[in-house]
Amino acid sequence: MTTHLPERVIIDAEFVDDEHDERQAAADGGTTRNTTTARGGKTSASGATSDGPAADGTAATEGPDLGARLAAALARQGRREYAALREGLTVLKTETGTWAAASKETPAHLRASLLNRRYATWTAKQNAEVERLEEKAGELEKKARRALAAGQTDEASTADHKQATTVAAALNAEAADWRERAREIQRQPYTGHIEPVDAELERHRRRTANKRRTGLAVLTIALGGLEIAVGNLILPTITATGLLLTAWAKGRISGWRRELPDVPALAYEIATGKPAKDKKDKDNKEQVAAAPFDGALFPGDTGKPFHIHDVTTPAVAAECVRRALLAEDIPLAHVDEPVQHPWGWEVVVRVSEGTSGDIGDKLGALETKFDVGDGDVILQPNRKRTSEATLRIVTGDLFGAMKPAPYRAPHSVDITTAGTFGMSADGTDLTFSLAELMGEVIARSGGGKSTLIRALLDWTTAAYNAVTVFLDPSGDGPGKFEDAVALTSTDPLQIEFALLSLYRLAAGRARIRRKLGMGDTWKCSREHPAVFVFVDEFPKLTKRSKLIIAELMLVGRKEGVWLIFAAQGATSTLLGSNIAQHPALKILGACRDVDTTQALGGGAIDWGYLPHRLQPKSGDNLNDVAKTYIVGAPGVCEDPMLHKWHHIPDDEGGRRAAERLAAGLLDVDQASIDAALWSPNPPSLKFADEDEYLHYVPWPDLLAMCAEDDDDFDPDGADEADLPPILTALWEAFEKHGAPDFLLTDQVLQHLATTGEEWRKWDDREPTDRRREGAKKIARDLKKAGITELGTVRRPDLDKDNPPSGFLLADIEAAIKATAV
Repeated sequence: MTTHLPERVIIDAEFVDDEHDERQAAADGGTTRNTTTARGGKTSASGATSDGPAADGTAATEGPDLGARLAAALARQGRREYAALREGLTVLKTETGTWAAASKETPAHLRASLLNRRYATWTAKQNAEVERLEEKAGELEKKARRALAAGQTDEASTADHKQATTVAAALNAEAADWRERAREIQRQPYTGHIEPVDAELERHRRRTANKRRTGLAVLTIALGGLEIAVGNLILPTITATGLLLTAWAKGRISGWRRELPDVPALAYEIATGKPAKDKKDKDNKEQVAAAPFDGALFPGDTGKPFHIHDVTTPAVAAECVRRALLAEDIPLAHVDEPVQHPWGWEVVVRVSEGTSGDIGDKLGALETKFDVGDGDVILQPNRKRTSEATLRIVTGDLFGAMKPAPYRAPHSVDITTAGTFGMSADGTDLTFSLAELMGEVIARSGGGKSTLIRALLDWTTAAYNAVTVFLDPSGDGPGKFEDAVALTSTDPLQIEFALLSLYRLAAGRARIRRKLGMGDTWKCSREHPAVFVFVDEFPKLTKRSKLIIAELMLVGRKEGVWLIFAAQGATSTLLGSNIAQHPALKILGACRDVDTTQALGGGAIDWGYLPHRLQPKSGDNLNDVAKTYIVGAPGVCEDPMLHKWHHIPDDEGGRRAAERLAAGLLDVDQASIDAALWSPNPPSLKFADEDEYLHYVPWPDLLAMCAEDDDDFDPDGADEADLPPILTALWEAFEKHGAPDFLLTDQVLQHLATTGEEWRKWDDREPTDRRREGAKKIARDLKKAGITELGTVRRPDLDKDNPPSGFLLADIEAAIKATAV
């Protein structure tokens, strides 16, 4: 074994021995000193030798001479340490003065400090505003919970519950708007980058020096005050000792000097205005999801993202996904092995920061990197593991393997069981039960609402324990399935009667359910079937119809009267209220982002619900028609997943409807009809006096009413002599402008000004005053004519800051029809 001597330790001192003293004495011609002989004895300067005391008997001088020499050595060492202390104090004073004056900061240091200071100020203001909005949203949500709790007490009536639900929904919607605004502020990039000039740098130097001097003075005063408060010498001694030790170390260790640090990096990216990535995090990110190949994947591979069309192996597909995600600054943690399908690739990825839903902001850029079409990168976040998501990169037809709609014989379906309505993106059948569900279908024109509703109609009309009702104020109706529908109405006024009758039916069932031995919910059977109501084009309904639907959704679920409505948007402006948030079942096709948040809540897009990225049908191009996201369907994946609905051609739909008509359509049971006779009207529905046209019509009479050929009702055909003049004038205003769905109040007043002097008395006033006075007169004239349900509505979708007011054509037609009855 090899051993090594310990390293030498050099001590800054002086070795003193007898030889040194002898040489010193000889040089001085001095006195006799004892020296050590070769034998170890001692000899005098004259050569005498002695092994003990001096021959002359004098005492040895070794002890006192050694002490003097050690004292001299210690004195010299003390002088060295004192010199080091003085030098350290000078260095400490100089460094402190230089730091306090910021005199050594270079222009580069000052530039980085100044720009980061500006960015920090902007970020603080942004965070403060976000916090303010979040607090406001939180307060609104608390109010909503309190309002909802107040409406659910035992003492609360149905009207109280309805009002509490409406108030809570309004408050939650407003809170969602505030949260969405906060997120928009958070997403805003920094745009305040301006390169500082020399004068600004010098001002920043002086500002920095003043701040440092102030801080130093405050620290000194604080320490002095603390020492005075303590009232003894312990703290001053500790402070002085610390300063002296620091100064001594500065003097003894020549390398311990303050050096100017490296120029700090900017806290933001100049090009994008986004926060800069920390170098360490960036290096870590480059190491995650390591590429499965050490070398080039293919000839000419540069390590950059590449297209996925020619990829044939999972390993190369994983690298393609990894590079694309990293190139978009996604904090990637892992890429699972991709799975190849006939339609493309499916891969599970995980992120190390934020949530997997954040990838949704980069889908457009990822589509470019993969070289696929718009909407062909589909994100499905995992709600049970927020860092994980499934990416589907579509290079073919995602739903190419979807089976056609199954054939269903008449009376072969149990409405309480699950039906198959299409295919999910994961390759499974789209299967769920409609029982005890209130639902909505939101999709723009061309989004596939009709396809979807007819897929549902095919299920309900084949049931042996369900009656199907279809209400459509637009006049289109259920198409080829009409023969299989028990009750169809396309007249807005008839729809009011139908909805009132359905509400009374549900309310009556609530009174007899337990008497029939059904327990807490209505048991659907051939003898006591459910009633399934489809309402298309919800925005075109009258105000009364919308009120009744809101009441029906509160009581109908447990009584076997279920409803699904459809609309082209989910905003309260379009629907007339916040009803889009009420149904448990939400089906969203191609729509706007505001529709997504209104129906699903403010955080829906962040979670991965992206129906606003779907494209509706355009000409002969189907795009994403009948593709939807679904929330609240029993048994359907809770994660945001794309689904496609069965398309039933018109000829096949007509054939199935004819079969079901021939087999006989179900009717509502007599027990429910009898119970409806004595059930109350909706609490929120206010009836006028003897001129009221709307009244309860029993189910058999309602069938006869809707069976009449009254679909071609034309307001022009009404007897104008029986119409109030104000209603006639309003209708003429719409006719003059081509009968649009909506007419501004100013346009109505322009027409009314041509009908009489009474409408021109405010011409000399400001437009706002003229509009207000004219609207007041219209309201007074309508009230005198006994028309209480007609009034102006506001359209925030036309101008969010200053929503214009006006009249709806559907409301005018309903008022004319009601007056003509």
